[in-house]
Amino acid sequence: MGLYSEAVNEVLSSFEIDRESMLSMAMLFKKTMEEGLRGEKTCLKMIPSYVGKPTGKEKGTFMTMDMGGTNLRCTKFKIDNGSFETLAEKKEKLISKEKNYDLTKSSVSAKQLFGFIAECMASITEQDGHMYLGNTFSFPCRQEAINEAYLINWTKEIATEGVVGQNINKLLAEALEERNVNIEPVALINDTVGTLLVAMYSYQAADIGAIMGTGHNTCYLENNHPLNGGKMIVNLESGNYNIGLPVTKYDRKIDENSQIPGSQLLEKMVSGYYMGSLVKEICLDLFNSKELFAGDDVDSNDFFAQGFNALTVENFILYPTKSEVQYNCSSEDAQIIKAVSEAVLKRAVRIVASSYLGVLFHQENKGTEVKSKHVIAIDGTIYEKMPKAPKLMEDAFKDALGEDAANIDIKLVKDGSGLGAAIAAAVAVTQR
Repeated sequence: MGLYSEAVNEVLSSFEIDRESMLSMAMLFKKTMEEGLRGEKTCLKMIPSYVGKPTGKEKGTFMTMDMGGTNLRCTKFKIDNGSFETLAEKKEKLISKEKNYDLTKSSVSAKQLFGFIAECMASITEQDGHMYLGNTFSFPCRQEAINEAYLINWTKEIATEGVVGQNINKLLAEALEERNVNIEPVALINDTVGTLLVAMYSYQAADIGAIMGTGHNTCYLENNHPLNGGKMIVNLESGNYNIGLPVTKYDRKIDENSQIPGSQLLEKMVSGYYMGSLVKEICLDLFNSKELFAGDDVDSNDFFAQGFNALTVENFILYPTKSEVQYNCSSEDAQIIKAVSEAVLKRAVRIVASSYLGVLFHQENKGTEVKSKHVIAIDGTIYEKMPKAPKLMEDAFKDALGEDAANIDIKLVKDGSGLGAAIAAAVAVTQR
């Protein structure tokens, strides 16, 4: 911190989160969760998944669909007593410049979107066999049953017309039927629930699942859910959390310029979709105040003209010397950009860790102590690929909990959105 000017240090310090702030955020998060469980309206949607713990003995061949903010993936899985095999897979982009389509625009209809999905599935399906499908749909839905979920609102800047308020698997079933594809949707989850379901096959203590990627969300295993008096996975839709967060002027700018200002505030502070924009806003502010790129020959236009995404931020952290060469800037400039990127990443991890602590404090109900063993399953590029993200998460828990941090095990769990949907379909068929 001492390397930089007072103005730069002031910006960097505005992204620091200390132990007291983490615990304060965690207790507010816990309180909000519990209000939501009681049926009160809060920024945490507390959506019941209608899925409990799988037995580990599920069997069969299942089709899955996984639609996130960028890609569509259709996969056929075989499940047999805890072993999994991928039989076929097809991936498509929701936006393709090469093929000249964009399925995320408001000018595109639900019929067009789900028709595209059905055709993707048809390409890897034999026409003679009946198959069950698990659908990973990573957007806020009002879940009424394991197979009945209505889109509350789009996130990740998607605006496809005629989907909000609709039963997603009904739209999919109609598209499949129109094309004579013999696949029956039987379960709908989001990628967060899928991540936890996959983790539960490997780790007995797994009870929190999360995505730290393009978007952000968390789910957990509620041990005493009001709907069934027993275990049920609850989707928090935690990206929409907005209470007691350390919002800066840069966060406010990102929010104001987003598709839906005032919503998904936590997601806008921690997810890959917005991380590059946040770093860009900070760098632009430092440039305007002559704290960055003050040299005459710096290619600042090239720097600010590029699209900033999470990969850009990762490169700023890992390769500061490349920034020097690429933008003809000083070593100090490159180090400031790196420091800004690291500050944004570290803050993101500590905010997310605070939300996990809120869940753990709810589950244990022992104040700010965590005495039982817990496995947190995380998927997503921010946790997997960002420099030192797992170490930053570990440090956050140690700072907040001291010795109790040893009771928390964090696992990178891949393909919750694919395999998790297959497990959900297997559970749904078993429950019939």
